[in-house]
Amino acid sequence: MLMIASSSSTCEWDYPIWIPHSANDDPFYRFTKGRNAGYIDRTGKVVVAAVIPSWGGNGRGAFHDGLLEIGVSDGVYVNTGGKKAIDMGLYRGWDFSEGLAAAMETPGGKWGYINTQGEFAISPRFASSLTDYVWSFEGGFAAVEVAGRFGYIDHTGEFAIQPKFLDGGSFHDGMARVIAEGPCIYLRISEESPCPDLGVLPKDTKTQEPLPACKYTFVDKFGKAISDQRYDYALPFAEGLAPVRIGTLWGYVDKTGMMVIAPHFDSASSFSDGLGLVSENGLFGYIDRTGAYVIKPEFKRAESFAEGRAVVGDTESGHWYIGHSGYQAIPGKFALASPFFKGLAHIKILSSAAGNGNSRTGTFAYIDTNGKTVFTYKP
Repeated sequence: MLMIASSSSTCEWDYPIWIPHSANDDPFYRFTKGRNAGYIDRTGKVVVAAVIPSWGGNGRGAFHDGLLEIGVSDGVYVNTGGKKAIDMGLYRGWDFSEGLAAAMETPGGKWGYINTQGEFAISPRFASSLTDYVWSFEGGFAAVEVAGRFGYIDHTGEFAIQPKFLDGGSFHDGMARVIAEGPCIYLRISEESPCPDLGVLPKDTKTQEPLPACKYTFVDKFGKAISDQRYDYALPFAEGLAPVRIGTLWGYVDKTGMMVIAPHFDSASSFSDGLGLVSENGLFGYIDRTGAYVIKPEFKRAESFAEGRAVVGDTESGHWYIGHSGYQAIPGKFALASPFFKGLAHIKILSSAAGNGNSRTGTFAYIDTNGKTVFTYKP
C-alpha cells in the first residue's frame, strides 16, 4: 500500500488510509470518532464501539488472534468484544501473530513470547540492545538478532536457523530475504521505507574505506541459500516468485534461484492474485508469470491485486478499482482507497472541498468487492 512521509526534520511515515496489513490479521475494520477507534465486522456491524484510544497512525490497530494491543506497546489487550483480556503489567507487549506476541516483563529485561492467555510460552531469554532484538512470527518463524547476527526461532523458542546473517527479513512463502556477506552499506528502497533508512553491516564495522552496497539472497527454512547468486535488492517471495533487482532493473526468480522473468522493469512488486505489479517509464501495469503484460503500463499510481481488485489512479483525479481485465470494476472514484482485505476495502469519498488526501477529515466508508457500501462514518 502506498506510504506517505512527513516533511519534518525528523522523518515519519504512515499509510494514507487504515487497513490491515498482514494476512494473519483478523477481519475487523477500524473506524474513528474523535480520538477514539471502534471496529466493524465484514457485514458492517459495529462489534467494538468507538471507545478505544486511537494512536499510532494507520499502520497499527489491527486485531490478531482475536486480540488487539491497546497500550503504548505495553501489553494490554482487548478481545473482539472490546473487553480487556490481558493486562499482566508487562513493560512491553507487541501485536500477536501465529498465537504469540513478543513481550518484556520489566525495563531492561529480556524478550520472550506470550500466548493468548498472557502466559510466557517462550520464556524471556533474548536480549535487547543496539545489536540484539526480536521480531514477530511469520511463516512459522521469528527473526531474532543476537550480537548483530540474525537467526530464526520456531514456536518452541529454539533456533531453527542459528544467528549468522547480517540482516534477515520475515519468512514469506517458505523463504526469507537475508544479507549474508559484509561489510557493506544497505539502503532501503522507498517502497519499504519512505524515510531514509541506511546503515553499515555489520553494525560494529569501523573503517575509513568506501564500502560496497549490500547484496541480498534468500534462504529456506533450513537456512540454506537458494543459489550462489546475489541481488542488488530483493522483495519477499509470493506465489513461488520473488522480485529481484540486478543493477537498476527488476526481474523475478523462482525458489531455485532461476531468473524466470528477466530484469527489464523499473520497479516490481511481489505477485498477488496471479499478477505482478511492475512499472516502466513512470507508468504501472501488471504481468503474468511468464513476464507478459496482462494489463499494459498506463497508471500513474497502482497497488497490487487483492481479491480480484486493484487500486489505480492518481492524486489529482482520484483512485478507482480495476479487475483482471484492466477495466474499472467498481463504479466511481475515491479520494483515498485501500486494497481489499478479507472482503472489504476502506475508502474516502471524493469531495470538491480541499483535504481529499487528509485521512483525518471527510467522509469514509467500507465497501465490498461489488462496490456496495457496508459502513460509512466521519472521524
